[in-house]
Amino acid sequence: MTLLQCHVFLAVCNQRSFTKAGEVLNMTQSAVSQAISNLEGELGVTLLHRSRQGIAITHIGERVLSHVREIIRHEGCLREEASLAAGVEAGTLRIASIPSASGLLPGLLATFKARFPNVQPVLFDGGTDEVCSWLESHVVDVAFVTMPVAGLDVLELLQDQLLLFLPMSHPMAGKGAVTLDDVVGEPFILPKGDSEHVIRGAFRSRSLTPKVEFEVRDIATILAMVQEGIGVTILPEMAILPSLPNVQRLCIRPNITRQVGLAVRNMAAISPICADFLLHAKDYVQR
Repeated sequence: MTLLQCHVFLAVCNQRSFTKAGEVLNMTQSAVSQAISNLEGELGVTLLHRSRQGIAITHIGERVLSHVREIIRHEGCLREEASLAAGVEAGTLRIASIPSASGLLPGLLATFKARFPNVQPVLFDGGTDEVCSWLESHVVDVAFVTMPVAGLDVLELLQDQLLLFLPMSHPMAGKGAVTLDDVVGEPFILPKGDSEHVIRGAFRSRSLTPKVEFEVRDIATILAMVQEGIGVTILPEMAILPSLPNVQRLCIRPNITRQVGLAVRNMAAISPICADFLLHAKDYVQR
């Protein structure tokens, strides 16, 4: 097995096409096909099913793909170490982000790029379960998560407060703060995803049951529904722009918070670039 075969196999799996993989790798379709055939011959297994409908990864192909990603990750680490020895920080960093980290990410990435101009961040968006799965299968190097998460090493970044969002015309809009007892009778839009367990847990800890009328994953859709007076919601402060038309935000007493962190598979085995990103992120949120 060669590194070239690993890169070809990964590209074919990502593109689900020999032709598109060849375009990504600057190889002919026949060269890609030959590399995969040689790899399958060496391993003695079928990694890909070919049909008129396209390419499907076999069960053993999925398992091999996980190892191939790890091989390529180690190759990247070797190149990073060589770049460091030459005095240049260069490489690619694959970052997975949950939607509710959107308020933190732009500034963090901008300052990281300014500090490490030769590092190319590649961004993946998904829910907490998705980003953890991507980490475990070596699709990404680091991921923003809502803590706690099991089976991963996590660097705690910050504590994010959850707020109540309601229409500007709502009778509670003039209050300085509310309690969950004030909210429990209102038509409630429950955000699905990385903050859902925090919100449900807050109500449950006070022996309250929200009047959930809608469960929605997309934050922009939730806020549009609030603007139209369809209901109220609770969202992380970090996920929302400071000013929204026709929407009032209120503090909840006692405070409801969530812990946001950066997760990796194994803190002792991360690449130099990933280590730099973790340190930069910690410094960024502290400032």
